[in-house]
Amino acid sequence: MQVEISRTELPVIDRVGHFPLLNPVFDFTYRNPTNALHLYDYHGRVRIGSNEYAVSPGDITCIQNGTVYGCSSETPGKHWCIHYYDTPGKATGTLEIPPFIRMGANSIFYREQFQLINRLSYNHKNRRDDDSVKLEAQFRLKALLLSLHNLTSGRATTRRSSNFSWEELLGWLDENLDQPISVHALAERANLGASTLAKKFKQAHKTTLSRYLLHRRIDKAKSLLANTTLTIYEVGSSVGIPDPQYFNKQFRKVTGISPSRYRDDNMEYLRNISDELATRDGAWQK
Repeated sequence: MQVEISRTELPVIDRVGHFPLLNPVFDFTYRNPTNALHLYDYHGRVRIGSNEYAVSPGDITCIQNGTVYGCSSETPGKHWCIHYYDTPGKATGTLEIPPFIRMGANSIFYREQFQLINRLSYNHKNRRDDDSVKLEAQFRLKALLLSLHNLTSGRATTRRSSNFSWEELLGWLDENLDQPISVHALAERANLGASTLAKKFKQAHKTTLSRYLLHRRIDKAKSLLANTTLTIYEVGSSVGIPDPQYFNKQFRKVTGISPSRYRDDNMEYLRNISDELATRDGAWQK
């Protein structure tokens, strides 16, 4: 899911900081009323909606308000975080930022921007109640967002069409899990033979493409079961397995329990949600 930003309007900063990852498992989920930028200081995985990304120190995720997300890490550390409001209007137009950006050497510059915005923002302990300081923080965040847009849109235009990209192919797969997807269809999209794609995939990911696809469908189903009121049939249809009996069988095959049992267990967790979580039902924890 692309994050929309206004072309011209300034974002409103809600909070900024350098926070520890307190709950490094996917069972803990967040749904913020704000947009969120995260810059990571640890290795792990981040699940945004139905998509999952492997993050390294310096990488950035951009999360649209209302989107369910969670983090998993064997060695959790801290991440820089900027939560902000941005409501693009029809008159001003919008720009888009992808949900995950691998920064590489660019991370040094962006880390400095996160730190500077933190120092300027109103939630800093040494802040000054000065409108000009808050305004500078807003302009710097605006520049940061525009820079991320320009950085990623430039990547898209400079990539040669002949280059093969797992990131693009698997990103397309994640966006179309509700559709019938075959190895042949993916191979055609990658401009490869089906057997070549299957061989390359197993070499790169240490599993078969069909098994990976099933696990991505079940991962998305788990997220929908935990965070929506969709029926079991609707969840199965949303992940490309509309036959309820077959969906139940495949869900059990991967998780060891039924979809309804998974939902019941997760609802129990949500009723006893930890106070350490950032939000609950879209509202900041007290």
